[in-house]
Amino acid sequence: MEKLLKIAESKGCRAEVYSLREKSVGMSKVNNAVSEVSASIQYGVSLRIIKDGKLGFAYTKNLTDRKQLVENALASLEAGVEADYDFPGTGSINFTQDYHAEVESMSFPEMRKSVEQVEELYAEMKQGVLEVGAGCGTSETRIINTSGADLRQKDSSVYASATMIYPGTSSGIRNIFYSSSSVSPFAPDAERTVDFFNSSLPEIEIGDSRMKVLFAPDSMYALTWRLGVATSAKSFYEKVSPLLNKRNQQIVSPRLSFISDPASDTTGRRVFDDEGVKTQRLPVVENGIFKAVYNNLDYASKTGEKPAGTGFRGGMWGGDRISMTPAPSLSHANFAYGDKSFQEMLAMIDRGVIIYGALGAHSGNILNGDLSIGLNPGLYVENGRVTGRVKDAMMAGNIYEMLSKVIAVENAAHYTDSIYTNPAILLDDISVVGS
Repeated sequence: MEKLLKIAESKGCRAEVYSLREKSVGMSKVNNAVSEVSASIQYGVSLRIIKDGKLGFAYTKNLTDRKQLVENALASLEAGVEADYDFPGTGSINFTQDYHAEVESMSFPEMRKSVEQVEELYAEMKQGVLEVGAGCGTSETRIINTSGADLRQKDSSVYASATMIYPGTSSGIRNIFYSSSSVSPFAPDAERTVDFFNSSLPEIEIGDSRMKVLFAPDSMYALTWRLGVATSAKSFYEKVSPLLNKRNQQIVSPRLSFISDPASDTTGRRVFDDEGVKTQRLPVVENGIFKAVYNNLDYASKTGEKPAGTGFRGGMWGGDRISMTPAPSLSHANFAYGDKSFQEMLAMIDRGVIIYGALGAHSGNILNGDLSIGLNPGLYVENGRVTGRVKDAMMAGNIYEMLSKVIAVENAAHYTDSIYTNPAILLDDISVVGS
């Protein structure tokens, strides 16, 4: 990487070299039969250069010809992408607190044992299909640049998951258990979802009405996507955000805080972003008040604000991080905990639904906050008890109106693999349309 940086610098460029190495193994079973095993190793290097106020970019999965990679980046300058910023002089960081060497040597027999432990927790499942998986992986990120930064982070992860799928459908309820070193499935979570699954086997027609809606953590991304797009510095620079001129104003319930804090001690911790900026706690929404936009180096420069440490690769829809340039991202943002347990929130529902999956969450006017999703599944609740699942039901509304009707926020958070950890949120008087 150092050689590549020197070649770029010799061409009169300011430069950044980003590398990522990932290893993973995993296996899954369907109804007690092994359905898939996998193992992968991926490595790649990308180069960003700035010359004469223009940005160049190139990447490779096989760094055998450094000069050619630099030439490719130089050729891309012709696209004329402006870059009125410099790469940060962050210094040296070597963060390994979330790396556990024993994860490197985990084998398929260990994965099988983990799967079997999870299967035991779901033995009371009455019907349907049980999909269980387990896996582990490590990742190594390094960033160096011509401003003197040399940043390294090494992580490990271990997970186990179980999805109970309703008979004759592809819809189900899932638990994921996650750690940086080893997984001990949390039996109470599994027992609760098994009880919910068995109780929701009957399909119920509910018609059209307004009722309480409990967003389970697995469906929270339908809300965070919309809130994230509106609070991006990109949307503010382009003057398309519905929150223009609303900073320091109440936009949702005071029960809600939405905070980006990549360096906090949670799953997926990052101490620097994908541009080498140190991460920090950024309250985007605090007690319902819109406080801050998030950015990357480019949009920090364009809007005249300081970089927030929220420039990440991958985007809203995911993707190959090596082949993508950093963009403003809330990939490490979560709703803050509340003060009610899940069972207490359930007891508050006289009539309503629990949304465990959102069908079509990517559709509609995301920027404006409009939401129209199929409940996939939606569990029907009466007097604090799950009595079935709703048939062909949808929920529609605008997230700013919906999030102004928050009754309670869960006092714990759950890993979901979409937007990291989130609590469940209970809303009142929401339009639900059923058959």
